[in-house]
Amino acid sequence: MDLVTFCHEVPKVELHAHLNGSLSRSTMLQLQRCLADLGMTDKSNAFLDEFQMSSGDSINLSEVFPLFVIAHELTSIPQTLAMATALTLQEFEDDGCCYIELRSTPKETLHMSYKQYIEAIIQTLKNNTASIIACLIISINRSSQQQEIEIITDLAIEYHKKYPDLVVGIELSGNPAVGKFQYFVPVLTKAREAGLKITLHCGEICNPQEVIEMLKFKPERIGHAVCIHPLYGGNDEIWQLLCKSQIPVEVCLTSNVSTKSTPDYSSHHFKELYNANIPISICTDDKGVFATSLSQEYRICAETFGIDPSKLARISLRSCDYIFSEDKRKTLSDKILNFINKNGL
Repeated sequence: MDLVTFCHEVPKVELHAHLNGSLSRSTMLQLQRCLADLGMTDKSNAFLDEFQMSSGDSINLSEVFPLFVIAHELTSIPQTLAMATALTLQEFEDDGCCYIELRSTPKETLHMSYKQYIEAIIQTLKNNTASIIACLIISINRSSQQQEIEIITDLAIEYHKKYPDLVVGIELSGNPAVGKFQYFVPVLTKAREAGLKITLHCGEICNPQEVIEMLKFKPERIGHAVCIHPLYGGNDEIWQLLCKSQIPVEVCLTSNVSTKSTPDYSSHHFKELYNANIPISICTDDKGVFATSLSQEYRICAETFGIDPSKLARISLRSCDYIFSEDKRKTLSDKILNFINKNGL
């Protein structure tokens, strides 16, 4: 089969996808209609075209975060949040994704509490009838105040205890120029001690001291890792620390290029990670904002770095080892192995 078809058909694992950043235009339009039917004012109408970037467009990383306000307007009530979750899961499944750890930061709005936010997503995951296996990573935003951070952490622990097969991790994300990692260590440690896995947005900007602190914290995974290799603003100490730790990296090609974190695909640090045998998983980050898909990320990776279909399929296979839902690893590995064997890869 041709590369485009192959990248669509190979069973894929998505480990870094923000719910509100993953909303497609089709999903957003359905959410708008739902709000209109409920007689609710939707402030995002005038800004819908600003949410999704066109292919080849780029903006600074700091300019991305205000875009999420558009999505948050559409998911400000339990009904539309649940709808957004269900539609997004279906889109990932249609794209050949067999497992996803969807992530989202609980928000308190005029129409729901932090707990109701999580509950809306959890109930959607519980009622999921699609073949895709879906779990939730609860996010903490770096710009949050202490009270909000503690509320979200406690809720993550509560829901992990109640639904250990659905709420599998907690993560730190948001504008990397805001806040300090050490400020979040107590709550992340508390979450870890309660059984939650940890993933951190790490090295999105050049901040060597913070990257060292994060790697020494030993999260189960890190996201992006742009500024770690010496060629990309890191240094030998940080690079060797990553190589030694073998912490898996959630690689987001289009996201990094679109936010100018990386000049272009051919300059992406994927090749250094791959050549150093550092565990990697190909991810989308925000497929709605960056107008991409997981199969498109696989295709870009193959075309840019000369990864043949056999090796590409094995990147997906090895991603199963890094998922937070450990009891599902064998099921997913068997599914991808069956595809590899069936296609003689």
